[in-house]
Amino acid sequence: MSMTTVLIISLAAGVILVVGGGLMMYMANLVRNAYELKVQINNDVDERLTKMTEDLDKKSRWIKRDLLEEIEKIKIAMETDNARKFNDLTEPFNKRLDTLEETLRKDRAEWIKAFEADREAMTKLDGKLGILRREMKGGAAAEAAAPAPDGTSDAAAPSAGAAGPVGGTAPRPAATPANGTTPAAAAANGRPAGTTMSGFLPDLGRKP
Repeated sequence: MSMTTVLIISLAAGVILVVGGGLMMYMANLVRNAYELKVQINNDVDERLTKMTEDLDKKSRWIKRDLLEEIEKIKIAMETDNARKFNDLTEPFNKRLDTLEETLRKDRAEWIKAFEADREAMTKLDGKLGILRREMKGGAAAEAAAPAPDGTSDAAAPSAGAAGPVGGTAPRPAATPANGTTPAAAAANGRPAGTTMSGFLPDLGRKP
């Protein structure tokens, strides 16, 4: 093998080694750049994701606050509307209830007056009945104690009546007033003969 051939082969091998080394260094540089680029991209993505998350949290809080304010406004408006409708519905009933209460108060006052009037009338009636009972008792006692009009005793009257069918017509007894008292008993009681109970109770059944 000649010197030229060895030289050519050596040069070719050197060129191949230089080119291969350069390619290896270039590939290693590319790999390193790619890794750095990947790391940078990941950092950028994480940073952007963090920023987006913070922005979304802020926007969600704002949206939530706005929604709560709107819901509160709607709630207040609905409560106001419901209160107004309720007042509109209950106002006629309240007026009717007030009218009924006023009518009941007036009726109660009238009933109390009527009860008082009836109580006074019953009190007067009880007084008159007591007076009438005392007068009737006094009249009965006076009638029992008074002598007969013809001067004969009460014991002789049956004998005269018994002798009527035999000797002739029996003497007719004196007329007794409708109230059950004799004229003498009526005079003793201080009232004219023939006065009935209606004379003492002229206002029975009527309110004073």
